[in-house]
Amino acid sequence: MAKEEKILSASRIKTLETCSWSYWMNYHEKVPQQQNEGALRGTIAHLVFELLLKPRHKKYIKLIIDSGSIRPCRAISRLVLKHMNRDAEKWSLPEMSSDDTFELMDNMILVGLKNDFLGEGGEIRDPEYEFLIDNKDPEYKIRGFMDKPIHYEDELKIVDYKSSKYKFRGEELTSNIQAMAYSLAARKIWPDKKALVEFLFLRHPRKPSQVLEFNDDQ
Repeated sequence: MAKEEKILSASRIKTLETCSWSYWMNYHEKVPQQQNEGALRGTIAHLVFELLLKPRHKKYIKLIIDSGSIRPCRAISRLVLKHMNRDAEKWSLPEMSSDDTFELMDNMILVGLKNDFLGEGGEIRDPEYEFLIDNKDPEYKIRGFMDKPIHYEDELKIVDYKSSKYKFRGEELTSNIQAMAYSLAARKIWPDKKALVEFLFLRHPRKPSQVLEFNDDQ
């Protein structure tokens, strides 16, 4: 029997470091996981951001920012409500369809749009960019998705949206596995550019940004 190929990801590595039993049950036994409201809100926000980067939808960005809410933009409001209601029913999470959740989603989306959403001075290429690092020595493969790579003349900023309540701190900040995976991928794919990783915490409107940079040794 051929050996099953295991492709790593930042989330898999973090799960293994945190709890090997959870890793085994999630990725080997493939036990179905119950979703939580935070993750579902993050998925909806990511979908909205991806759609608003499409040329035909960019007209909505100014409307939302100027009004301070997604409500005047009926297309986006309907989309958010549709996914909230779907998730509430699918995962038996009635709170997902509440007015409070819509208000939180509204604020999160506004934070994302108000923080240099279009990457002024740079070029956004391929949102949700998928990468696969296939390394031979040592042998490993890592797959991941970059929410928004912004290309500048000699720099690359990889923006990753976070819907979590708390920002990174301590070791989670100084040796962040996800940021390291992004930086490693960027060095291999775009070796002529300095790579920065910006985590944008959508529930922190005052100071949502945490920027990380790693040298070759790290």
